[in-house]
Amino acid sequence: MALTPQDGVLIVLALILSASSLFYGRRKSDEPSEHLCPQAYILRNQVTHARHLPLEASHAFTYPTLSLLVSLDALERGSLDLGRGWIFGYGGLWGRLVGLRSEPYVTGQKALSIRNKLEGILGHRGYVDTMDDAWMMTMPSFLGFEGINPLTVYFCYKNGDLWITVLEIHNTFGESHIHVLEVNHNEDETPSRGLVPTFSKNEQSIAHRSGPSYDHQWTFPREFHVSPFNDRTGFYKVSVKKPSHLPSLERVKLSASPPPPRPTVRVYLYTASTSIPHSPEKLKLTALLRPTSAVPLTSSALLLTLATAPLILFLTMPRILLMAWKLHYQKRLDVYPRPEPLPAAEDWISALPDDTKNLVRRGGGVKWLNEGLLEKYAQRCVISFLVHRVQETGIGVTLIAANPAIARLSYSPLSQAEKEHLTISYLSSQVFIVLLLSPSAQHALLLGSDTEKLFSASSRDLFIKLFSASQVSSSLGILQRLRLRGIGQTIPYPIPACHPLDAESSVVIRGSMIVLSLLLDSLEAFLFRLARVRVVAGQEPWLRWKRAASVYTCIAKGSEVTQL
Repeated sequence: MALTPQDGVLIVLALILSASSLFYGRRKSDEPSEHLCPQAYILRNQVTHARHLPLEASHAFTYPTLSLLVSLDALERGSLDLGRGWIFGYGGLWGRLVGLRSEPYVTGQKALSIRNKLEGILGHRGYVDTMDDAWMMTMPSFLGFEGINPLTVYFCYKNGDLWITVLEIHNTFGESHIHVLEVNHNEDETPSRGLVPTFSKNEQSIAHRSGPSYDHQWTFPREFHVSPFNDRTGFYKVSVKKPSHLPSLERVKLSASPPPPRPTVRVYLYTASTSIPHSPEKLKLTALLRPTSAVPLTSSALLLTLATAPLILFLTMPRILLMAWKLHYQKRLDVYPRPEPLPAAEDWISALPDDTKNLVRRGGGVKWLNEGLLEKYAQRCVISFLVHRVQETGIGVTLIAANPAIARLSYSPLSQAEKEHLTISYLSSQVFIVLLLSPSAQHALLLGSDTEKLFSASSRDLFIKLFSASQVSSSLGILQRLRLRGIGQTIPYPIPACHPLDAESSVVIRGSMIVLSLLLDSLEAFLFRLARVRVVAGQEPWLRWKRAASVYTCIAKGSEVTQL
């Protein structure tokens, strides 16, 4: 008889349980004392999502998840490890049945603990006080597999009370974003009572039933791209029911044990008001994360939980993909391309208006996509060019990334006094590809700054002066002709015969990179057509130069340019 994957997982669990009983026995640290309060719980959750707009695409679904609620201090000092770290452990991915480690959380820095990274994020946003401890609610790894973990919640305590709730959101692209929500600061006056959406059997209407009450609630602008079926506009209304007790009560003998903590998070997404600036209007989406059971984290409880639901930690991503398929192909919702994350670096934030600055400081991106091969190559080309160009022109240059993990780069002339200074603030390393593939500085400004909003220059005149070639000719070099293949003749800017970045490069290597970029655009368009994926009209990634041509026409006519 053939074994199913579920049978295989059950066999592994049985072997581990037998081995732990044989070699380790029942360890005192594995089971909480009846006189002490546990510092870790296993949560069986119910997750519910409902879409209300557009009406013809209304949809709801519910699925179970498994997460852990752990004291951050107890986790990182190793006191929560079970079976000598083989059943549950902190600090690594392999060699344990279930585990947590620092790298996937907050900023992704391997050398720092989760607490250190969390306190660094809070300090960066002006919270200089030190928290006592925090409950961390997250999905662990299982047999070395780490899922997408869409939401991790940190309940941070100070002086015996809940101080700050931090929401860490991950999307399917590998990016993450945090929202820092302080108790009694910018908080809604009265948290609304919860309603749990349910979908009718005929899938034609959404009903609601009474849900839990909440302790705190905040309303703030949406800043992060999570779903491909929504743009980044609108407002979140986040309601939180806090854990029933502090995370650091293990040393306190209680006359009566507190009820098991069942922290609940509800998220409402509203559209932006068309009449009142910076205000929510219509309810678009609802999401609810609600524990249905909470038991102390012990070896026996963890193994029993996994034995009854051995695949639960593997199914989050497949469920997300299944719902995406239904929304796109059955409900006919078009796809919004992924925008670059909003800036989180201090140099960017300090230049924003005060009202926007305060909103950004409450959240921000903490993980960006890794640079690809083309981006790394283009960045090396641009930096090599700038090192020599600042000496020729006497113009100093500073590059400021939106990602706070990337250090700012500054280049100044050595043989002469700096005449002028240009600052380029950019959202992602895509800006270097724009500079490499645009046939002129004017084209780069039009596409990268005016159309796609990838970067801004402190002075357009200085930017053009710095990135302009010395001569313009009707006889274009082969690399310039390759660049024009992706653009056409619809943007009548003067084009130099030789691109300034091509002066010291190999024609074969540079030409190969340009051709590769053009092929990737064509391949992306082909795959979308093959899969019959519909992108929101006017936002197709492979039509960026068509959008740039429309922006050029608006600029030439003196019309107001809107985001296409």
